[in-house]
Amino acid sequence: MQFNRQTDYALRAVLYLASHPLANISEVAEAQYVPHDFLAKIMQKLAKAGIVETHRGIGGGISLARSASEINVLHIVEAMEGPLSLNRCFSHPGECPREYFCAIHDELFAAQQGLAKALAKIDMAKLAKKERANVSQSTAAK
Repeated sequence: MQFNRQTDYALRAVLYLASHPLANISEVAEAQYVPHDFLAKIMQKLAKAGIVETHRGIGGGISLARSASEINVLHIVEAMEGPLSLNRCFSHPGECPREYFCAIHDELFAAQQGLAKALAKIDMAKLAKKERANVSQSTAAK
């Protein structure tokens, strides 16, 4: 399993907004090396999911819809890719006749639950703090 590029860009954009309370799309796109038009579409999805808010007019831009500590990686992944589902039988219950006795089903479901729990523990405030520290260390090493 690999997150698509849109999800990667969404994670980076939200991370940027966690450290910059209000930014415009051009600023975020440049800072995160994301194509402007692609980022605009990503922001629409994030706004629809309640992760970011858009502010029109002079002095407008994009901001997080709630505190960075209340937004986790799972929220962003699911906003971009839909509910986490390692196998089709989890997103379409009853479709597979083996679902109720399949050992693979049980193990993959447990893995999916573990992954969801791990992603939910990673909040954007912690990531923003870590990135600021990484940047400081990188700058000091130069």
